[in-house]
Parts: sequence; structure tokens; C-alpha cells
Amino acid sequence: MIEPIRPPQNIAIIGAGIAGIACALSISRELSPFVPDLKITVYERHDVLSTSGGAINLTPVAQRHLAQLGVLNELDRMGPEGGADVDAIELFSMRSGRGIGAINFTDHQGKGFGGYKGRRVMRISLSVAMLTVAERARNVEIVFGKKVISGEEFADRAVVRFEDGTEAVGDLVIGCDGVHSAVRTNFVDVDRPAEYTGLSFLQATIDTNSIPSRPHFRTSSLNISRHGSMLASYCDRDREQIFAAAIVQFSREALALYRLKPGQDWATQNKIRCALRQEIRDRFRKCAIPCIKEMIESNADWMLYPVYQVPPGGRWCMNRVVLLGDAAHAMPPRDESAAYALDDAILFSRILASYRSEPLAEVFDAYENLRRDTINRAFKESRRMWERNRDMGLLEGRLKEWMMTFHIRSNEQAREEAWAFDATKMALPTPAPSEDLVSLNSFLRDRTL
Repeated sequence: MIEPIRPPQNIAIIGAGIAGIACALSISRELSPFVPDLKITVYERHDVLSTSGGAINLTPVAQRHLAQLGVLNELDRMGPEGGADVDAIELFSMRSGRGIGAINFTDHQGKGFGGYKGRRVMRISLSVAMLTVAERARNVEIVFGKKVISGEEFADRAVVRFEDGTEAVGDLVIGCDGVHSAVRTNFVDVDRPAEYTGLSFLQATIDTNSIPSRPHFRTSSLNISRHGSMLASYCDRDREQIFAAAIVQFSREALALYRLKPGQDWATQNKIRCALRQEIRDRFRKCAIPCIKEMIESNADWMLYPVYQVPPGGRWCMNRVVLLGDAAHAMPPRDESAAYALDDAILFSRILASYRSEPLAEVFDAYENLRRDTINRAFKESRRMWERNRDMGLLEGRLKEWMMTFHIRSNEQAREEAWAFDATKMALPTPAPSEDLVSLNSFLRDRTL
């Protein structure tokens, strides 16, 4: 008699970022009823939670999914540090100071979509909230200080080896380790390293009281110029801090000159900080918006974060290894990037539970068939959007402002429909009997039951 296929029991997740923790929580919820001895271990390369990355935007979709995972309540318990509500991202021209539109996270009655608006929150706060919820799950364990250096697949398991000489063995390995994924380059697609987009973030957190002029936005703004754009947004509930992030074109050669690295002496770090302040001033000194101009002229400590992407069309899985989130499809960032990572985690977990009597190959195929087209469309749109942040001439800059207004208005309905998306309710493909005997056996067994 053919031995029935059993769902994964020992799952290793690489990366304790948004995708990794969300994946652990979602798999625990979906698979635990069918696998009582389920064990999920999340391995993180850093010794502690990383504080880099600044603030991120949570769309109504992201907030809905975090609520379903129990994370949103934890963020709310954090008080002011749990982030600032965002009704809309208002767009302004740096050249003239006039408003050119808004990306709304509320409907025409001022209500959130499905009860959820947007939220701007520091990445470390979100990470702490997610880790707190994960620590309550009885079958989830987080292990820090585990940098992946190699891996190997076998018929019934995959082995991940770490820099400290230890290894993890799982019957399913999930790579959630970001754009520079070691799982991707060691296991799945060794010839698909991340590529620099030619664009970078220059980020800083600025005390609201240090800016003499009253902010021109209600909760969040994107300020457009022909030399890039600058996001300015409250990132705490009390509105005591403003997160500022300039999106600018930056040559690959210049990156090494402007990167703060561990071990640099004070003089080198100070020189880099001064150079970054000057870079911001040179680009945006003609800004017509008073509070943005004051941020530019301040002595804020700007940090440089290059933007990388993973070329589309590559592999997402092997026999017992799958990539989720930025490890699979990092694209030029959008405000939906956190939502995409959460979508991946929830949809993959649901398919894994639904296909629990099927081979992992069928799980992976169903997931790719469900996600690939959506991700490819999002990647193309992200690339088009980011092309607008490259340095432009005077006429091209004016055209950019005009086109931005048109683009926002013409896509309003599509955005509102997207804000209502719920990955927990999306229809999944159903497992179908295939020609191989294993799948046929599970199909016949389910019919008998």
C-alpha cells in the first residue's frame, strides 16, 4: 500500500522580518489543527532585531492582515510608538508648493476600507510587535545570530548551514530573508543576485518642534521635484516626530563614499554625515514649501539606503525550499510593499494547509500560479513609478507634475478596490487528482472519508 503523504512537520523559516514572522504566525494558525506536533523555527542572521530601515507605510490591506495575525492589537498597546494614523498621502510640488493630489486611505465619508486606514510606523516598532506575538505561539521559536552560508536539498529534507558551524534541518525551508536572500543564492536561483536600481533613500527622523514652520500636510506627504521626491510623514501617534525620506538618483560609484559602516572612526562618519546633508541641500534647496526647506537646512542625521530589486522571471522554489516576500520578488519599493509580504505569507500558508495531502511540488505550483501574475504586474508598475524619481530637466519636471495628477485621479477606483483585498478570503485553487499515484491515493482517501 502506498504510504500517505504527510504535511510538513518541521519547518525552518530564514529571516525574522515582516515576511518571516508573518509566515510563522500564519502557518501556525493554518496548519496546527492538522499537525499537532508542528514545529516552526525562524532563523535570523542578526544577533538582535535590526533597527535600520526607518518608517514604513501600512496600507489598509496591511493593517487588515496584521489584525488577523494578532499584531495590530500589539501595535496599539505600544501607545505613541505604535505609529501614526494616515488618512492620505498628500502630494505637493516642491517647485510651486501647490497640492497636486492625494492617495486616500479613506472613502468619501472619511471611513477606512473595511475599517482600516493607513498607518506610518517605525520598522523597529512593527518588528517588536510581531516578535511579541510570535513568542506567544506554542509552536514557533525565534533564533538569532544565524547567518546562512550554504544549503543542500535531499529527497525528504533540506539542510541550511550557518556561519557559526550549526545547521538546521527541515522538511520545508522558507526563505524570507529579503532582497539579498542567501536562501535564493544558495538554494533556489544562484544566478539571480539583487540589482541596484540606481536610486536610493536618504532618510532621517526629525523632531517636529525643531521645525519652525507648521507642517503643510495633515498626516503624510510626498513632495515632488525634478531631482527626486521627499516623503515627510508623522511616524508616532503624538506627532512629535517626522520621518523624512528623499528618493533620489545615486550612482553606484558614489554609494561607497556615502555609506556609514560598522568600525568607521568618528571623523569618517562625521564626514559622511556632512556630505549627505550637503547632498540633500544641493538637490532641494529651491523648495517652495517652508517646512520641507527647514528640514533640508537642518542638521538632521541623514542615512543612505540603496534600493535593490530582484529581476523578475526567476525561480521561487526547489523541491523543499520556497521563497516569499522580497527574497522572491523584491521590487522598487511602493507603499504596498509590506502588504505584498503579508499577502505572500497568508496565501502560502492557506495553500499549504489546503494541499496538506499533496506533494510539496503541487503546493509550490498552486502558490506560483496564484501569485506570479499579480507580482509581475506590481513590479512593472513599481518600475514605472520609480523612473519618475530620476533627475529630470525643467520641462520634463513640469510634465512629471502634470502626469502625477492625472495618474492619481485615473487610478483612484483601482486603489480603492485594492484596499479592500483580504488574503484570508481569496479563493484558492483546489487540489486535483493527478496522474501520479501519490496524488491519486490522497484523492481516493479523501473521497472514502
